[in-house]
Amino acid sequence: MTESTAFSLSVEDGIAVLTFDLPGESVNKFSPAVIEEFTGYLALLEQDQAVRAAVLISGKPGTFIAGADIDQFLAFRSADDAAQASAFGHTMMRRIETGRVPLVVAVEGACLGGGLEFALAAAYRLAADTPKTIFALPEIKLGLIPGAGGTQRLPRRIGVQAALDMILTGKNVRAKKAKQSGLIDEIVHPSLLREIAIRRARELAEGKIPRVRETRRRTTMSRAIDDTAVGRTIVLRQARQLAMKKSGGNYPAIPAAIDAVRAALSGSESAGYATEARLFGQLAMSPVCKELMFLFYATTALKKDAGVPEGTVAAKVDRIGVVGSGFMGAGIAAVSAQQGIPVRFKDTALDRVAAGLAAVRDVLREGLTRKHITRREYEDRVGLVSGTASYTGFGRIPLVIEAVFEDLGVKHTVVRELERVLPTDAVLATNTSTIPIVRIAEASARPERVIGMHFFSPVHKMPLLEVVVTPKTAPEVTVRAVEFGRRIGKTVIVVRRPSAIASARVRRWRVWSRPADSVGRAGRGSTAMTRRGSAPGSTVRSMRSIPAAHGRPSCRLMPSSSASSSRW
Repeated sequence: MTESTAFSLSVEDGIAVLTFDLPGESVNKFSPAVIEEFTGYLALLEQDQAVRAAVLISGKPGTFIAGADIDQFLAFRSADDAAQASAFGHTMMRRIETGRVPLVVAVEGACLGGGLEFALAAAYRLAADTPKTIFALPEIKLGLIPGAGGTQRLPRRIGVQAALDMILTGKNVRAKKAKQSGLIDEIVHPSLLREIAIRRARELAEGKIPRVRETRRRTTMSRAIDDTAVGRTIVLRQARQLAMKKSGGNYPAIPAAIDAVRAALSGSESAGYATEARLFGQLAMSPVCKELMFLFYATTALKKDAGVPEGTVAAKVDRIGVVGSGFMGAGIAAVSAQQGIPVRFKDTALDRVAAGLAAVRDVLREGLTRKHITRREYEDRVGLVSGTASYTGFGRIPLVIEAVFEDLGVKHTVVRELERVLPTDAVLATNTSTIPIVRIAEASARPERVIGMHFFSPVHKMPLLEVVVTPKTAPEVTVRAVEFGRRIGKTVIVVRRPSAIASARVRRWRVWSRPADSVGRAGRGSTAMTRRGSAPGSTVRSMRSIPAAHGRPSCRLMPSSSASSSRW
């Protein structure tokens, strides 16, 4: 066998431990080379009679398996090519499921797409009790359905309702909810993950844990739904009606996913897998899938664009100031506190500050209500936000974001006041959607430290952040703003046209995806999205940098009939 590249193997008293650590990548993902290497190890373990069970664990902190490398999807030339790839995935997962050596997966971090399908085929699923441990089948977001058995195994594992909820939305499921639904077998402390995984593998080998077992909680209602043809039919029909109402019939992956799940529950096992492969193949060549793949690559390109030449280094932002405790200011403070960043509020009166702090608590409480965070984590995050009616505490802040009223005079006053108290190397960012950043910077004694950071409302839900650069903005300032935006989980677009905010021109310019007859109608609620913030020289330039080999569909900038391009 060739030298290992993605996997390393050790054997401890008959238990093999495979560590997946894809070199040169931030996450583990399945590519043809990785699959070939893994199947080689699988054959080796099957042949070695001294190996009684195996564990798969990730060597990358915070991620288990992020799914398939979607670059391989670009090699498909026909629906049959894609269907054959799906069928190959079925064969590999079947070997894992039925092989002589039972496999335990030890999940810490993201277990997505093909990674979750892999876990479903394993004999036992352990999850580390960390906030980063999540499970999802996000293929629907690319116009696809799971293609390695996800639509077949998941309904049998957690029931049709819960499976449809995951498959049709692509949403993340955290470890505790995954345990409640039966998706995983056990949650353990991350420091004990490897030890307990080896212990469970040994128990599987000794027959103390059966390979086939029920893991979900069964109720009278769940039995009525999952164990009867009538119950399953009702759920599938309701799912189709709701999905068609929301998508307007413009998202073919939704009915395809429902059809695949129906096949898993109503026919033979082989027929179900054949249905999944056929539908996966058809969707992989659909115009909607190609458009969404393009948007995926475009977004990825934007995430890598810091807006300045490579090598520019910025000081780390370990705290921020927010001037203006209204709706936007509170949102900025909340998303910062969610990432453990201390925030100092400033407003003109203490009652305004108090209202802003209350709004921050409301946003953070959502995570507590949905059990995404514990009560202790909620209290810790609330404690990171403090307020003042003066500028006390601003003397050591490296980044301040002003979110005051959209009035140039007011913003000029705030700029002058801030520069009297901030460190000389601090970044002064302005959250505005209507006033050119160059106009705001006119009041600054240090215009090279002024930049635009345009958040979208509501801040804690909208993923986009526009970083607007003026001709005088220092490169280090741009990098600091971009890195902070990414740290709080935003998709950052660097806008190099400072005369206006790109998204404010959405009435005059929109990016439409082609072909119009297949996805143009979906632009009103599905695929051909209006790209807020797409301005010439910013977003579109990044999109055009995507290699032609990626099958990039054509896009065009179109002025609406209500405005002339001369208004630029």
